[in-house]
Amino acid sequence: MDEKRVTGEVKKAAGKVEGAVGDLTGDRKTKAEGQTTELKGTIENLVGQAKAAAGQIAGQAAGLAQDALKQGRERIPGADEAYRRGNEAVRSYASETPIGTILVALGAGYLLGLLIHGRD
Repeated sequence: MDEKRVTGEVKKAAGKVEGAVGDLTGDRKTKAEGQTTELKGTIENLVGQAKAAAGQIAGQAAGLAQDALKQGRERIPGADEAYRRGNEAVRSYASETPIGTILVALGAGYLLGLLIHGRD
């Protein structure tokens, strides 16, 4: 589990408590700060989830690339090095920009769906 998911949940819970205290005491500032902390925790949790999903996508892409490499190894000289460099590039991009990776994967999936199923 990604660390951001854990810290996000902790912040979210702390924000709920702070907001409840502000609500009970009638302190609008404390309530607003609690809601802000809760929202920040939710966002941090979502970033952690996105990173985890990007890691899974990168792993699946690497597996597919490895399968393709195995099939074409005899026919394509230098395929091992090309696979290694491509795998590193995907891994680096996915870890630096998880949300971008998810958007690219969603777009690729959508395009594949159009190619396979057409526009009925």
